[in-house]
Amino acid sequence: MKSTKILAGLLSVAFLSLSAVAPVSADYVDNQNPIAQTVKLGSVSAQLGEKDQFSFGSFTGVVKEVTIREGVQGSKYILVENEAGNPANIVITNETYILDNAEIKVGSTITGYFNANAFMIMIYPPQYCAEVVVVENQEQNVKVDIFDKDLVSADNSLKLNISPETEIVSQDGNAFKGELANQKLVIKYSTSTRSIPAQTNPEKIVVLSEKENPPMQEFPSAGDAAGVVSNMDVVVNDVVIKAPAAYKDKKGTVMVPLRAIAEALGFDVMWNNEGRSIMLDKDISLTIGVDNYIYGQNPPIQLGSVPILVEETTFVPLSFFREVLEINNAYVSESQIAINNGEKTE
Repeated sequence: MKSTKILAGLLSVAFLSLSAVAPVSADYVDNQNPIAQTVKLGSVSAQLGEKDQFSFGSFTGVVKEVTIREGVQGSKYILVENEAGNPANIVITNETYILDNAEIKVGSTITGYFNANAFMIMIYPPQYCAEVVVVENQEQNVKVDIFDKDLVSADNSLKLNISPETEIVSQDGNAFKGELANQKLVIKYSTSTRSIPAQTNPEKIVVLSEKENPPMQEFPSAGDAAGVVSNMDVVVNDVVIKAPAAYKDKKGTVMVPLRAIAEALGFDVMWNNEGRSIMLDKDISLTIGVDNYIYGQNPPIQLGSVPILVEETTFVPLSFFREVLEINNAYVSESQIAINNGEKTE
C-alpha cells in the first residue's frame, strides 16, 4: 500500500510538471500560447492560463507536523495529508500571507496556494512554496485568484459584488483604495448564489503585495574598493567570459547575469515563460521577483534580493553562486568579478 501511494504521488508531480509550458532559453521569450485548461490531481488543482498569466494552484490537507528550518529566514515546513491520504510539504516563508494570522497547528486543516506555473522539483512528498495559507473553518469560504475588470475570477467561478460593508485591505492590513482588477486577491465570504459564475458580497478582500523590480542602477561611493562593477570583467574559473554588464541595486547588492555565468560553470539553464521561473540542471530553481532560491530538497534560501529580468537577461545577487550553487568563491576585487571553485577566499 505504501509503495502504491509513493508511485501515485510521483506520477501526480510528474504530470503537473509536464502540464506546464516546455522550458526554453533563460534569455528567450516563448511565443507559444497554450490552450487554457484546468488540471486537477487529487486535491491539487491548478489553472493554466494564457501567456504571461499568473495562476494559483492549491493543496488542502490536515497538518501532521510543523518543522522550523534553522538558518532560513522564517521558513517552516508544514507536512499535510489530504483526504486521499497523499502527503505534501507546504513551505511558509516571511513572504507568505496567512489569512487573519490564523494559528497553524497539528490537526488544523489548511490550504496552501502557490504559483501553479513555476517549476516543480520531482521529489516525494511534493513541496509547494505558498504565497497564501488559509486555515479552514466551517464559518467562512475563501477564494484566492486574480479577478478581471468585471471582478470575475480567472477560473470564472466567482463574481464579486462590492458593498459598503466589504473590508478591503492590502497585505499589510492597511486600507486599500486602488483598483481591484487584475490583482491577486484573497476573498473571504459566507454565502454565494448558485449562478455561473456564483456571485457574492465579500466580507473581506485582501490585495496581495507585488514585488517591484528596481531598474538597473549603479551607486558607487567615495572610497568604494569595488569601484564601478558595470565596467568590470566577469571571470569564471580564471577565464574572462562574454556577459552582460553587472550592476549594483539601490541596496548596494552586486547583481550579475545568471545564464552566462551558470553555463560557464557547466550548468544547464532553462526558462519557463509562463511561471517566469528558471531551472538550473534538474534540481535548482528560482522565480523572477521572488526571494526564494531552491536547491533539491533543501528549504528555500533567501538572499535579501530577488532575481530580476532586465532586457531578457536574468540577474541574480552575486551571493547566489556561493549560497545556493555552493561555489567556493564569488566576489568583487578592485578590477574584476570572480567566480570559481578554487581555494576559498575569506
